[in-house]
Amino acid sequence: MFIQKKAKYLVFVSIVFFATVLSGTFRIAEASDVVGVVDVLKAFRKTDLGKSIQSHLKEFQKKKAESIQSERQELQGEQKRIEQQVGVISKDALKAKELAFQQKVQDYRKKLQKIQTEVASENAVEIRKFLDALSKATIYVGKKYGFQVVLAQHPIRIPMGPQPPAFSSSRILYLNSKADLTESVIQYINKNNPPGSAQ
Repeated sequence: MFIQKKAKYLVFVSIVFFATVLSGTFRIAEASDVVGVVDVLKAFRKTDLGKSIQSHLKEFQKKKAESIQSERQELQGEQKRIEQQVGVISKDALKAKELAFQQKVQDYRKKLQKIQTEVASENAVEIRKFLDALSKATIYVGKKYGFQVVLAQHPIRIPMGPQPPAFSSSRILYLNSKADLTESVIQYINKNNPPGSAQ
């Protein structure tokens, strides 16, 4: 009788032990699923869509550069010819050539800036296609596996022309509305910092 009771007790303890271990495992798994991470740059480099976009942008930039390369070479040649004419032709004639050359240089710079803007615009359009696809994929995967937040690791950054700042992909790719604590934080601040407390 005593042995049977002891055996039942050991079985009960074992069940409780394994239940505790398993429940702890599940809690850890749930906790680890709160935040996910996507390496955006790696996805851009590895996906077929990303590879296609990279190839297109490389070819687009190459064609734009070739379209103005001959004009740059012509300007370099003209500059050498003007330098060789110093002391050979009159000062007035040399000055006229230099003024005409400076105008050509300004025109070239305008064309170059236009090309840089076109390249930057094409970059933005194509990268946006990838980011839209990335967003859809991340939302699907985030919901499927129960993540609350998915963050971007190594977000894509591309220059947007000579002057504007770089374009950067979002750091948060997916956010479950339940994970947004903004309203609770606002309520807490209002409750604990009544009007006039900052003075």
